[in-house]
Amino acid sequence: MLKVINKYLLVFCMASLVFGCSDEQFLNAKFGNAGTLDGTYSIRDVLITDTSGAFSNLGYGSVNGYPGASAGISGLGVPAHISAYWSKPSEASPHPAAYYHLDNTIDAKLASQKIKTLRGAYTALKDKPGTIQVVVNKAQIQVLYTFKCFEVYDDCSKKDGSDPNGWIQPSPDGNTDVVMLYSGKGNVSQTAFPASPYDQRLIRAKSIASTNITELELKNKNGEPKTLGDSVELPSSFDISWAKKTNPDADYSQWVFDRYQLSSDLNSPSDNEKTIQAYRKATDGYLKSSTFDVFAKNDRLLITYSAACLTEKIGEKCKVAEDPQNRWRYFDELGRYAVVLFEGKGELIAHSDK
Repeated sequence: MLKVINKYLLVFCMASLVFGCSDEQFLNAKFGNAGTLDGTYSIRDVLITDTSGAFSNLGYGSVNGYPGASAGISGLGVPAHISAYWSKPSEASPHPAAYYHLDNTIDAKLASQKIKTLRGAYTALKDKPGTIQVVVNKAQIQVLYTFKCFEVYDDCSKKDGSDPNGWIQPSPDGNTDVVMLYSGKGNVSQTAFPASPYDQRLIRAKSIASTNITELELKNKNGEPKTLGDSVELPSSFDISWAKKTNPDADYSQWVFDRYQLSSDLNSPSDNEKTIQAYRKATDGYLKSSTFDVFAKNDRLLITYSAACLTEKIGEKCKVAEDPQNRWRYFDELGRYAVVLFEGKGELIAHSDK
């Protein structure tokens, strides 16, 4: 069946050159691997984008060894860009020993030449789909490409002189051939990169009793506006409105609201970031999703940062060390400890039933 499909695809390409169809159609990877060279890692997010703008995420979570975790992908063409987040677990703490991040271009022209060289080198390769692989080793990350030709199953003999540039090399486990499309070193941090998969920092609004946030805008350090559901590294200013229902027991048609508004800068973003990191270190479990929560209690507005935190016991929340400076405290409204980034009184701007 695959041979029939390839036959008709070839005819279609030959008849459609005016539309740019080329042999690149046959270089699409159908599988993805995420592996490691020195033990266990958490590979949370690896976006590889091809020359057409399509992308696949090869972040498969906890991975140990090569070729590591595997998954089918929709068909990734020649890679042109990589953005990745991964971390190395600690043997002594639930917090990772190191976090890594890389965002870089891939030489797509050279990558295409390498893939074509590998495919063209085999004398008897028949309809083998390509596999794109990500391999990490501390800060080092590599992108490999293979057709997974294994001698125990396939005829992997090669044509003489088919690899004049010496691009084809043994896979890390020595069981097949690969070409390296990219190799680079990511940035290293002892704490999670803000607004990354390890510390998303999503903006949420919480309804408290009869008080609801009605309008919300946080601006980052570059002045870019962010709102509900967005991820922001650290807010530097805000413009927020909320409404307090003064007669919650009345019928819907008779509800009356006190409406408040408050705009302000957040003091010392660098100090706020230090406090956030101190809070994260004060936990004794595994940090999961993190949020900036905005909520109001009557006329008072609060902006907080917190993270869901679990222990190895399923469903058990971890503990957070008390802070003598009271930079974080427990909020019943959130069900967890949170850093207080702002707390202040809003201006009453209306008293209405609208």
